Amino acid sequence: MTIIKKTSLGLFSAASLITASTAQAGDLSASLSLDTNSHFISYGFDVWGAGDDQDILFNPSLSVDYKINDNWAFSTGFWLDVNDKPAGSSFRTQETDTWVGFAYSKDIYTVSATYQSWQYASDTEEILDVALSLDTFLSPSLTWHNRLDPGASGGSNGSFLVLGAEHSFDINEKFSLTVPVAVGFALSEFHTAQDGYGYASIGLQGSYVLNEMSSLNFGITYYDTDSGVVGNAEDSFLTYNAGISFSF
Repeated sequence: MTIIKKTSLGLFSAASLITASTAQAGDLSASLSLDTNSHFISYGFDVWGAGDDQDILFNPSLSVDYKINDNWAFSTGFWLDVNDKPAGSSFRTQETDTWVGFAYSKDIYTVSATYQSWQYASDTEEILDVALSLDTFLSPSLTWHNRLDPGASGGSNGSFLVLGAEHSFDINEKFSLTVPVAVGFALSEFHTAQDGYGYASIGLQGSYVLNEMSSLNFGITYYDTDSGVVGNAEDSFLTYNAGISFSF
């Protein structure tokens, strides 16, 4: 779901809600991202099975955020997976994800709840994410990812717990680097019939500001996964991403 889409749409939409929570009451904002990714990763699962190979996936997304009052924020949006990966397929939209969520912020704490609808393979996977984040050193976060309907995923109605953190470095007024890390655990049957440690990731993401409304984004992320829990053919691999984002 960039950030790197889609370790999860939940992390993307939660980040959108957190951003909205820092705005002023009554503010309406939007962000458009045009991203390319080498892999489609969903909670450690390598969806298209790229492994050490590199695909070309186009993942545009749009988020609309509204600051309701000093504490509450609302967000909605969509994300697309556009590629020619299924055998015999043309380069087209293979998946459409939409979300709607609310966040409550006070002091350094933000709690959010986000409902998501992932539409692919003529079916719909339904998700509810509940997240807690702290606006402090390393920006720690905890996301409880719940699958309400497996749709065409082939998995079960289980849940994942993801611990995340990141730190950013301003190289100059236009260029910054961010190091995000995450560890995910299946609390119950999810991708497979096994639970426990699912994946860990660490990345290096760069952002170059073009002007007050747009920036270039690019990076690399390393994944270590447990094949018994997430079902990947290869347990470890590198992913790459690049794109441009616009804020309104």
